[in-house]
Amino acid sequence: MALIDKASLLMVPSTYEAGKLYNVLPSGNRAPDSTGENSGYDQTRADFDFDRGSNAAATRIGSDGLIKKYRENVLTQSNNFSDSDWTLRAGASVAGGQSGYDGTNNAWLLNADTTGTFRFINQATNVNTILTNSIYAKAGSVNYIGVTDTSGSSSHIVYFDLSNGTIDSVTGGSLIIDYKIESVGNGWYRCSASLTAHSSGTTLWFVSATGGSNANAGNNIYIQNAQSESSLVATDYLESTSVTGKAGVLIDLPRIDYSSGAGALLLEPQRANLITQSEYFDASQWIHYYSTISSNDSTSPDGFENATRWTSTASGTFLTTSLFISDPCNLSVFVKYVDHPYIQLYSGASGGDYANFDIQNKTIGTSGYNTSNEKIESYGNGWYRISCTFANVSAGSTARIGFAQLLTSNWGGLNTSAVGDVLIYGAQLEAGSYSTSYIPNHGTSGGVTRAADSCSVTGVSDVIGQTEGTLFWEVQIDTPVATANEAILNIDGGFFGNTIYISKSTTGNIVGEMYVSGGSSQASFTLVGISAGSYKIAFAYAQNNTAMYVNGVQVGATDTSCNVPATSRIQLGNTALGPSTDKTKQVALFNERLSNAELAALTA
Repeated sequence: MALIDKASLLMVPSTYEAGKLYNVLPSGNRAPDSTGENSGYDQTRADFDFDRGSNAAATRIGSDGLIKKYRENVLTQSNNFSDSDWTLRAGASVAGGQSGYDGTNNAWLLNADTTGTFRFINQATNVNTILTNSIYAKAGSVNYIGVTDTSGSSSHIVYFDLSNGTIDSVTGGSLIIDYKIESVGNGWYRCSASLTAHSSGTTLWFVSATGGSNANAGNNIYIQNAQSESSLVATDYLESTSVTGKAGVLIDLPRIDYSSGAGALLLEPQRANLITQSEYFDASQWIHYYSTISSNDSTSPDGFENATRWTSTASGTFLTTSLFISDPCNLSVFVKYVDHPYIQLYSGASGGDYANFDIQNKTIGTSGYNTSNEKIESYGNGWYRISCTFANVSAGSTARIGFAQLLTSNWGGLNTSAVGDVLIYGAQLEAGSYSTSYIPNHGTSGGVTRAADSCSVTGVSDVIGQTEGTLFWEVQIDTPVATANEAILNIDGGFFGNTIYISKSTTGNIVGEMYVSGGSSQASFTLVGISAGSYKIAFAYAQNNTAMYVNGVQVGATDTSCNVPATSRIQLGNTALGPSTDKTKQVALFNERLSNAELAALTA
C-alpha cells in the first residue's frame, strides 16, 4: 500500500474554484454509509474555504511562465449595441444580424443619418484608470472608423482606415497613449486605442466619411464585440451581458503558481503597490532624468506588448516616483537587457540606500548599509525582476531606478558616459522587508491593495487524528527569513491554545510545535538555517511519541513525554502567528502516527 492511501485528507492545488480548494481524496478512508459503501459521506466538509477579500489585484505565474492578472471588460452588453446601456447620438442607429469576423451573424451595422456630423455610439464606464478600448470593425459604405475620449472633442482622435488596415491619422493626442489596428481576416480589423485615466471613462466610436473628418452623414460601417479594460493593451475579448465580462485571477480564486515548476498554492499577506502607474512610465507620473520612454514597445513578462523601452540620452539617467511612507520598504521592477547591463535601485533621500544589478549576467553587485534582501529572479525570455529592501527611510525619500555606471557603483553612481536602452515593466513599491507577487496599478492614487490569502476548513475533527496522527506539508520556500513568525500549516481546536503547527521563523528556521490547552508546550522541533528551496515536512504525533522529519531526515529526537490536543480546524497560510509567503505544493493528514521509517520515506 502506498503511504498516501492511508491519508484522511489530501490537498493538491489542482481542483479548485472561487472560494474553494478541494480535498481530492475519495471518501473511502472515512466512515462508510449503511450499505458499506461511501456514497453517503458528505466529502465537502473537508474542502478548504478560500478568501482574498473583494479586491482583484492579485497575480500569479501560469504554467506557460507568464504573469496572469485579473481581466475585466468593464462594458456591459458588449455586443448588444441596441441595448439601453449604449448611447446612440441622435441620428445614429444600429442594425443587428450582420455577418461577423468570427463566422457568426452577430455583427452590427452602425449608421449615421443624412444630416449633421459626429454620429457615434458610446457607453460610460466610470472607471478612473488607464483604459484600452477596442472594437472589431469592417468597412461599409465608407472606410473609416474613429475613436475619441469622453468629451467627443476634436483634440484626441485616432482615425483607422478599414480599407487597408492602417492608422489614417491622429488629431491632438495628449490623452492618447497608443493605438493599433490588426487584421482578423475577411476585411475585419480589431481597432484599439489606449487613453490616460479620466473620470468618466467614456470612449466614443464613430463613422468617418473620410480620414481625419468627423463628417459621417448618410454613411455606415460594421462593428462587433467592443471592449474597455484597465490595461495598456487590448487583451483577448471577453463577452459581457448585464454584468461585465471577467477572466484571469478572479476575486477569491486560489492562485496556483508555477514559478517553481509544478503548480503550487500561493499564499501571501496583504500588501499594496504604492506606485500609481506601475506599467505606464509617462512623465506625468514618473519624472524622467536624461531619458525618454516608448510605451508598448516589446513583449512583457505577461505576454502582451506592453513593456516600455527606456532610453538614456545623457549622463545621470534615472526615473523617480512616489514617496516612501513606511519603514522598511521594498522596491522592485521587471527589467530586460538591450545594450546597457547595470541598473541601480536607490532612495533619493541620502547616501547609503542603493543596490546594483547586472541584468545581462544575472548578478547582484554592491549595496548600501541600509539595503537588504537584494534579489534578481528570472521570468523567462531575458526578463528579470530585481528588488531590494530599504531600511531607515524617511518622509520625503523617493523610489528611484537608474542606469548604474558599474556593478560596484556607489549610491547615485549613475551612468556618466554611454547612452543605451533597457526594457522595463511592472514597478512596485510596498511596505515590508521583502517583495511579494506583482500588483498592477493603472492609475489608482494612494496605491492598489491585494488582501491576504486565507485558506481553512473547520468542523473536521474526524479527518484529524485526535489521539494520534501525522501532518505532511510540501512547500516551496522563496524567502527563508520571515518578517514575523509565520504558521504555514496549523491544526487546532478553533483557537491557538490547542494546536499543532509547522512554521517559518524570523531567524530563518523551520519550526514544528505542539501545544495543549492554555498554551502548554508539549513538543518542539527546529531545523536551523534554511535556504530558499523545496521542503517536504512531516509532523507525527501520539501520546509520548512525537517526531518531525524534513526532506527524509529526522529533526532532533523523538519526544517521549507529550500530550495530544483536541483539534477540529485546519489552516493554511493566514493563521494566528501571521500570514505565510510560501507556495504549498500539497498537504496531507493521516489519522495515525506514521512510523519513523514511513516519515523518512514520505519526506524523502
